[in-house]
Amino acid sequence: MQYSKPSPRCDCTPVVGTRFGGDAGRSPAEAVVEAVAAAEGVASLELPSLYDEIDLESVDRLFSETTPPSTRPTLLQFSVLGWKVYLRSDGALRVCDPTQSTDTGPVFEKAICD
Repeated sequence: MQYSKPSPRCDCTPVVGTRFGGDAGRSPAEAVVEAVAAAEGVASLELPSLYDEIDLESVDRLFSETTPPSTRPTLLQFSVLGWKVYLRSDGALRVCDPTQSTDTGPVFEKAICD
């Protein structure tokens, strides 16, 4: 049996791709804030608080290395500040622009558009 990484299908355009944990050296929450800021074209500190839309501490707990692998989500998708955010258990993160439609396809296989 071969393991394949989950890649949800979407019809939005990926605009930011990054990683968290491991070699990336940052938490999922830090990666989300930085990626959404990059999508917005602003510094992280210029973003409005994301805590009104998503509990970033819970995101960190879900993908924590101390969380048993059997209870970690394989994939998490949510919307924040109008962006679609996808996190995968291997540390991949994508921010997509839902206002720019593309052909439906796996979000983690689509090219990042500037």
